[in-house]
Amino acid sequence: MDSSYLPSQKQPSPADRSAVRAAIRRLAERVSMIVWEADIEGRCTYLNPEVARAFSSPADVHIDDWFAHIHPEDAPGAIAKIQEARRHARQYQLEYRVSRADGSVRWISDTGAPRFAADGNVAGYLGTLVDVSENHEVRARLMRSEIVHRLLTENACDLISYSDANHVYLYVSPSHKDTLGYETHELVGTHLSDYIHPDDLGAKPAKTENGRRGLVNIRFRHKHGHWVWLGASTRTVRDPQSGAKLGVVAIARDITNQLEAGRELARREERFRSLTTLSSDWYWETDANIRFSFFSEGMYQRLGKRATELLGTRFEEHIADPKASGYIACAESVAARKPFHDLIYPVWSITQPGEVRFLRISGEPFSEEGVFCGYRGVSRDVTHEVRTATALEHLATRDPLTELPNRELLQRRLRHCLEDRGHDAMLAVFFIDLDNFKEVNDSLGHAAGDALLKEIAQRLRRCVRPDDTLGRLGGDEFVVLAECKFGDSSAIRLGDKLCKALDQSVVIDGHELRASASVGISMFPQDGESSEALLQSADTALNRAKAAGGNCFRFYTPDMSAESRTRMVRHAALRHALDRNEFVVYYQPRVDLKTLRMTGVEALLRWTHPQLGAVSPADFIPLAEESGLIDDITDWVLQRATEQVQHWTIRYGIPFKISVNLSARQLRNKKILGSVVHALGRSGLQAGQLELELTESALMEDADTAAILLKELKALGLRLSVDDFGTGYSSLAYLRRFPLDCLKLDRSFLLQSQSDEVSPWKLAEAVINLAHTLNLSVVAEGVESEEHLAFLRTTKCDEIQGSCISDPLPPADIELLLRASLSQRLSA
Repeated sequence: MDSSYLPSQKQPSPADRSAVRAAIRRLAERVSMIVWEADIEGRCTYLNPEVARAFSSPADVHIDDWFAHIHPEDAPGAIAKIQEARRHARQYQLEYRVSRADGSVRWISDTGAPRFAADGNVAGYLGTLVDVSENHEVRARLMRSEIVHRLLTENACDLISYSDANHVYLYVSPSHKDTLGYETHELVGTHLSDYIHPDDLGAKPAKTENGRRGLVNIRFRHKHGHWVWLGASTRTVRDPQSGAKLGVVAIARDITNQLEAGRELARREERFRSLTTLSSDWYWETDANIRFSFFSEGMYQRLGKRATELLGTRFEEHIADPKASGYIACAESVAARKPFHDLIYPVWSITQPGEVRFLRISGEPFSEEGVFCGYRGVSRDVTHEVRTATALEHLATRDPLTELPNRELLQRRLRHCLEDRGHDAMLAVFFIDLDNFKEVNDSLGHAAGDALLKEIAQRLRRCVRPDDTLGRLGGDEFVVLAECKFGDSSAIRLGDKLCKALDQSVVIDGHELRASASVGISMFPQDGESSEALLQSADTALNRAKAAGGNCFRFYTPDMSAESRTRMVRHAALRHALDRNEFVVYYQPRVDLKTLRMTGVEALLRWTHPQLGAVSPADFIPLAEESGLIDDITDWVLQRATEQVQHWTIRYGIPFKISVNLSARQLRNKKILGSVVHALGRSGLQAGQLELELTESALMEDADTAAILLKELKALGLRLSVDDFGTGYSSLAYLRRFPLDCLKLDRSFLLQSQSDEVSPWKLAEAVINLAHTLNLSVVAEGVESEEHLAFLRTTKCDEIQGSCISDPLPPADIELLLRASLSQRLSA
């Protein structure tokens, strides 16, 4: 362990204290830095290694030992500040002198900060002592130099300055304020050339009659922006040993009065130069007949055309589009003798015949003695900017894949259409969504999906009129805005046309695909008076079309919004149902068909909301699957059901099965594996007592992934069953690829009416026999009558479940059944 960091030890003896004080005296004499840490009593627990070597232990040193070496003049104030900071558990930083034995002093920077324990109380302090004597000496020398310098220059009327070898001001005399308007601090640190007129940067001093260097005349920028003529004398300061340039001393004075005439001439030249370069491109003038009479050289530089070739021509001779709004505004301004600014219009290229360029032009009329003489102005070639803006506008308002208007442009056109046509217009919004687009992306890849979307866009273009608007919102969603003069009948014809056009097969990468679509239709004004409302209504109608099986269209009706709002409220409430303990698990018994003894129960989730009341599983389970809440809900059901059945198993000695339903979503990842392991481990239930139920459609959605996951679940020792058999693919042979234990015959086999042709009961008996051939046990669901029970007893069905035996019951009612079963066994 580093000896510089040790816990506090016992107090040193007087002899040791003397040694400690001597060591601290030596540190005060020469050490450059001390890093320390002390406990709440001020006893050091850490010293940096260089300092720690002077002591047998950091604990020998108390942080207040240092106070004895603070200079007597600084000690009272310094000690008071440090102790005040410690009393209030604040950090501190100050500088003071430390006395040496020879009478000299050192400047020390003392910094400390409280150290807090885990409970928030102060556990001690830590800090540093750093020698900063050199910094103080440098500042003292600079201060003395500054005083001498000011005495030499503060009363001078001339402008005295000193700059370094790179011509950066290091000093300027106060007289600069009177002559140039600058405070000294505004010039110091800036470059001399920033203030000298560009034309005077290379000016050479004149020679006097005796051959000595004379003054150099330069223009220096005043703080207010104007130029001041100065006559300056400069001398270079060099290093006496190396001869290297160290800086330049300059003495200057205002010579404005002597050069008044020259300055006036310079201003006029500058004014003319500024006028001719008003624009970054070219300056022009016309005569009173609005014919060009002058062009600056900038025109040749930008367009490659000599000005003389265009003199005498008029504006309109170069216009590519007389209807352009910029040209119309320009012509109107000229006719009214008014100025115009930043107008853009197309012109024919001077150097490339047939090519269109774009100019930005500004101009104003000018007169002499009240007589109109023409226009003068500036022009710029902005072809690149206009084309770039057009391209950006296209990118911002067009779908890059199909070149159709995107959501922003579509809504803009819809708003304009509603504003222009008013309430008398009969408009329809068609919201189109492809039915099976995700399958194309998943099976053939996004490139094939993009190709399909392009084909869909082409088909939709062929269905609509030139005045209609077709756009793509994103993904596989399209929108058509069309005028329907005959109301619903026109919309029906177009909706039917759209569905038929999209239902035709298309070949993508050698695969024949059917791209059917669902269409929702909203009508203006009855279904909404704004673009947002119409799109929302059409989207709501689209959901109804999808619910109807797709490949069809549906009109919006007001009751759809009520259903959507109800669905939204349920969705929001569902997110809090678990946290608010609104769920409860019911259990429906399964019994052996021969003995009618209970063999297990199926866990069925029920939800009762304080305001919504009892919500059907058919309503909230799809919402849970869509929102992703189904994972957390299933975890909760698994935990609650396994704990409940384990409790019954121990109490009644009946190790019956518990069935829990899984959704298709849970077969897409392996999270359910962890959930099952956790539930079994926490409840103590044997894996063989747990049965997971999956629907045919869930298994077939991604059969390969499902097969892998089910094998891993099966390896845990639990049972797997296929639920609602007969409502999906109904292929026993296909189900052989899954490690299933049980088949649950769907209630529809028993509830359907018997026909003269093929009886559903006969089909049920055939399915039972085939299932046994595949070593699958069979549970018949929906057994609701004695007739159903009598039929099933003629078959080889293993178990039954339904209201004929028992409805789903809360745990307390299942307890009653178990007690009755226990009593029967005991009496037997």
